[in-house]
Amino acid sequence: MKIKILIPLFLIISTLAFAQVGLSAGTFIGASSFNSSSPSVGGFATGFFLETDTPLFEEVFPRLGFTFMKDLNAILPNNRKAYYPSMLGLNFKGVTAQYFDSKIYLEEGIGLLALNDKTFIDKNSWEFGIALSFLAGLDMRDFNLRGLKTGAAVEYGLTFTGSLPAYLNFFLQFHYTF
Repeated sequence: MKIKILIPLFLIISTLAFAQVGLSAGTFIGASSFNSSSPSVGGFATGFFLETDTPLFEEVFPRLGFTFMKDLNAILPNNRKAYYPSMLGLNFKGVTAQYFDSKIYLEEGIGLLALNDKTFIDKNSWEFGIALSFLAGLDMRDFNLRGLKTGAAVEYGLTFTGSLPAYLNFFLQFHYTF
């Protein structure tokens, strides 16, 4: 008897609890400049991110991202150097967007950053700080807000611990909403 009451109650409560959360994912590739206790290194940056439009945030969407940066010489042919500086970043940002019309938008993000600094062969340390990003983009989604958004972006990461590693990335971003 109690199960017959609990099952409809569970179904009603779960529909009221916003069970259908939208999910989107994206990737980016571009140029990077990163440094630690060293001169700046020019390189490439790539990464991916996951974003959700959880009802806890009305205008700010949580985004979990992964960024990899490495010296440009690592992908050039006929280079025999044994070690190339690199950095690996994990960030959790709040992202918001302002639309100028139905297709053109500006996106801003700020959040926490954990950065794995491998600028020297004997260095492998995690440092913590903030990440800031700006993007000017084109929204190609349809009326049900599913589809592709793309744009040109800049991201700055700054840490406050250890050897103070930092990076500046310029990249093209592709963002798909499911």
